[in-house]
Amino acid sequence: MQQLKPKPTVSHAKQAIFVHKDLKTCTHVFVRRNSVRRPLQAPYDGLFLVLKHSDKLFKVNVDGKPTTISINRGKPAFMSNTDSDIIPSATKLSLDTRAKTNLRQTRSGRHVPFPDYFVLAR
Repeated sequence: MQQLKPKPTVSHAKQAIFVHKDLKTCTHVFVRRNSVRRPLQAPYDGLFLVLKHSDKLFKVNVDGKPTTISINRGKPAFMSNTDSDIIPSATKLSLDTRAKTNLRQTRSGRHVPFPDYFVLAR
C-alpha cells in the first residue's frame, strides 16, 4: 500500500488557446475585445499595423501609439494585393434603360397600374 501513488488532478477550467500560425509573420492584425459586447458589436477592433513580434507578445500601432498586446488576443489580417478583387462600382443606367425598367408590368406579364410613388423617376 505504501508504494501506491495518488492520481494527478485534472484541471477542467483551463481552455486551450488557439494561436493562428500566420500570426507570427503577418503585418496587420485584428485585436479581440476582452469585454462584454452589446448586440451586433464586433468582437475584434480595427486593422492595426504590427511593429514588433515576439513569442508571447506583439507591439501594434493603435492610434499612433505603440501598444503591447498578448498574442492570444490577435487575429491575422489577410489582405489582397491584386486589383482584380476590387468590386467595380455600379454603373448608372442610361435614359433608355430606365424607360424599359419603368414598364408597369408584373413578372408574369400582366399590366398593373402601380401608384406613381412606387415608380422610379423618369
